[in-house]
Amino acid sequence: MSVMNADIYKDQYRVLHGKMPMFGTGVEESLEPIPEADFHRPVGHRTIAQLIGHMVVWRRNTALRLQRLPRPRIELGSPEDWPDYAHKTKAEMLDELDETRQLMLDVLDAFDFDTLEDKLQPDYYYHYRHAIDGAIQHDVYHLGQINLIASILHSS
Repeated sequence: MSVMNADIYKDQYRVLHGKMPMFGTGVEESLEPIPEADFHRPVGHRTIAQLIGHMVVWRRNTALRLQRLPRPRIELGSPEDWPDYAHKTKAEMLDELDETRQLMLDVLDAFDFDTLEDKLQPDYYYHYRHAIDGAIQHDVYHLGQINLIASILHSS
Protein backbone atom coordinates (compact mmCIF):
# COMPACT_ATOMS: atom_id res chain seq x y z
CA MET A 1 0.00 0.00 0.00
CA SER A 2 1.37 3.38 -0.99
CA VAL A 3 1.92 6.03 1.68
CA MET A 4 0.75 8.60 -0.85
CA ASN A 5 -2.98 8.86 -1.30
CA ALA A 6 -5.67 11.02 -2.84
CA ASP A 7 -5.95 13.24 0.23
CA ILE A 8 -2.28 14.28 0.05
CA TYR A 9 -2.55 15.33 -3.60
CA LYS A 10 -6.03 16.83 -3.24
CA ASP A 11 -4.68 18.99 -0.44
CA GLN A 12 -2.10 20.40 -2.86
CA TYR A 13 -4.93 21.52 -5.16
CA ARG A 14 -6.68 23.10 -2.19
CA VAL A 15 -3.48 25.01 -1.39
CA LEU A 16 -3.02 26.00 -5.05
CA HIS A 17 -6.53 27.43 -5.14
CA GLY A 18 -6.55 28.70 -1.55
CA LYS A 19 -5.45 31.97 -0.02
CA MET A 20 -1.86 32.72 0.84
CA PRO A 21 -0.10 29.49 -0.16
CA MET A 22 3.57 29.27 0.73
CA PHE A 23 4.61 30.14 -2.85
CA GLY A 24 2.68 33.44 -3.05
CA THR A 25 -1.00 33.78 -3.96
CA GLY A 26 -3.46 31.09 -4.98
CA VAL A 27 -5.25 30.86 -8.31
CA GLU A 28 -8.41 32.79 -7.45
CA GLU A 29 -6.55 35.18 -5.16
CA SER A 30 -4.21 35.98 -8.08
CA LEU A 31 -6.82 36.24 -10.83
CA GLU A 32 -9.73 38.03 -9.14
CA PRO A 33 -8.09 41.49 -8.92
CA ILE A 34 -6.80 41.43 -12.51
CA PRO A 35 -8.98 43.55 -14.82
CA GLU A 36 -10.63 41.51 -17.57
CA ALA A 37 -8.88 43.48 -20.33
CA ASP A 38 -5.49 42.52 -18.88
CA PHE A 39 -6.24 38.83 -19.47
CA HIS A 40 -5.81 39.55 -23.18
CA ARG A 41 -2.94 42.07 -23.13
CA PRO A 42 0.32 40.43 -24.22
CA VAL A 43 3.54 40.73 -22.31
CA GLY A 44 6.26 39.31 -24.51
CA HIS A 45 4.64 36.54 -26.50
CA ARG A 46 2.05 35.42 -23.92
CA THR A 47 -1.19 36.61 -22.36
CA ILE A 48 -2.79 35.57 -19.09
CA ALA A 49 -5.61 34.06 -21.17
CA GLN A 50 -3.14 31.88 -23.09
CA LEU A 51 -1.56 30.67 -19.85
CA ILE A 52 -4.97 29.77 -18.42
CA GLY A 53 -5.88 27.90 -21.62
CA HIS A 54 -2.59 26.03 -21.44
CA MET A 55 -3.21 25.05 -17.81
CA VAL A 56 -6.75 23.88 -18.61
CA VAL A 57 -5.60 21.77 -21.57
CA TRP A 58 -2.93 20.03 -19.51
CA ARG A 59 -5.25 19.41 -16.56
CA ARG A 60 -7.74 17.72 -18.89
CA ASN A 61 -4.98 15.73 -20.57
CA THR A 62 -3.53 14.63 -17.23
CA ALA A 63 -6.97 13.62 -15.99
CA LEU A 64 -7.39 11.33 -19.00
CA ARG A 65 -3.90 9.93 -18.49
CA LEU A 66 -4.56 9.15 -14.81
CA GLN A 67 -7.81 7.44 -15.77
CA ARG A 68 -5.88 5.45 -18.38
CA LEU A 69 -8.25 6.74 -21.07
CA PRO A 70 -7.32 7.67 -24.63
CA ARG A 71 -6.06 11.22 -24.83
CA PRO A 72 -4.87 13.45 -27.60
CA ARG A 73 -1.15 13.74 -28.10
CA ILE A 74 -0.22 17.36 -27.54
CA GLU A 75 2.77 18.58 -29.51
CA LEU A 76 4.68 21.11 -27.42
CA GLY A 77 4.27 24.62 -28.76
CA SER A 78 1.30 23.62 -30.94
CA PRO A 79 -2.14 25.28 -31.00
CA GLU A 80 -3.38 22.34 -28.91
CA ASP A 81 -0.71 23.12 -26.31
CA TRP A 82 -1.48 26.86 -26.39
CA PRO A 83 -5.18 27.18 -27.34
CA ASP A 84 -6.64 30.48 -28.49
CA TYR A 85 -8.47 31.96 -25.51
CA ALA A 86 -8.82 35.43 -27.05
CA HIS A 87 -12.60 34.97 -27.27
CA LYS A 88 -13.00 33.82 -23.64
CA THR A 89 -14.22 36.09 -20.87
CA LYS A 90 -12.56 36.26 -17.48
CA ALA A 91 -15.59 34.50 -15.97
CA GLU A 92 -15.36 31.67 -18.51
CA MET A 93 -11.66 31.21 -17.79
CA LEU A 94 -12.21 31.17 -14.02
CA ASP A 95 -15.03 28.65 -14.52
CA GLU A 96 -12.75 26.40 -16.60
CA LEU A 97 -10.02 26.55 -13.97
CA ASP A 98 -12.55 25.62 -11.30
CA GLU A 99 -14.04 22.86 -13.48
CA THR A 100 -10.61 21.34 -14.15
CA ARG A 101 -9.61 21.71 -10.49
CA GLN A 102 -12.69 19.65 -9.59
CA LEU A 103 -11.91 17.20 -12.40
CA MET A 104 -8.43 16.62 -10.96
CA LEU A 105 -9.87 16.14 -7.46
CA ASP A 106 -12.38 13.58 -8.79
CA VAL A 107 -9.69 11.75 -10.77
CA LEU A 108 -7.42 11.63 -7.73
CA ASP A 109 -10.27 10.16 -5.67
CA ALA A 110 -10.65 7.36 -8.22
CA PHE A 111 -6.93 6.78 -8.84
CA ASP A 112 -5.46 3.48 -7.62
CA PHE A 113 -2.55 4.68 -5.50
CA ASP A 114 -1.10 1.18 -5.41
CA THR A 115 -0.06 1.92 -9.03
CA LEU A 116 1.61 5.24 -8.21
CA GLU A 117 5.09 3.85 -8.97
CA ASP A 118 4.03 2.13 -12.19
CA LYS A 119 5.57 3.56 -15.34
CA LEU A 120 3.24 5.54 -17.56
CA GLN A 121 4.55 3.61 -20.54
CA PRO A 122 7.28 0.99 -20.70
CA ASP A 123 9.62 3.29 -22.65
CA TYR A 124 9.19 6.23 -20.25
CA TYR A 125 11.41 6.74 -17.24
CA TYR A 126 8.68 8.42 -15.21
CA HIS A 127 5.85 7.00 -13.16
CA TYR A 128 2.31 8.05 -12.34
CA ARG A 129 3.71 9.82 -9.25
CA HIS A 130 5.75 12.04 -11.55
CA ALA A 131 2.65 12.83 -13.64
CA ILE A 132 0.63 13.88 -10.58
CA ASP A 133 3.48 15.86 -9.02
CA GLY A 134 4.25 17.41 -12.40
CA ALA A 135 0.63 18.50 -12.95
CA ILE A 136 0.65 20.40 -9.66
CA GLN A 137 4.10 21.88 -10.30
CA HIS A 138 3.00 22.88 -13.81
CA ASP A 139 0.12 24.91 -12.38
CA VAL A 140 2.33 26.60 -9.78
CA TYR A 141 4.89 27.46 -12.49
CA HIS A 142 2.32 29.05 -14.79
CA LEU A 143 0.56 30.81 -11.91
CA GLY A 144 3.89 32.50 -11.23
CA GLN A 145 4.01 33.61 -14.87
CA ILE A 146 0.46 34.93 -14.61
CA ASN A 147 1.37 36.95 -11.52
CA LEU A 148 4.48 38.29 -13.23
CA ILE A 149 2.49 39.39 -16.30
CA ALA A 150 -0.17 40.97 -14.06
CA SER A 151 2.52 42.84 -12.14
CA ILE A 152 4.10 44.16 -15.35
CA LEU A 153 0.71 45.24 -16.71
CA HIS A 154 -0.22 46.91 -13.42
CA SER A 155 3.00 48.90 -13.30
CA SER A 156 2.80 50.09 -16.90
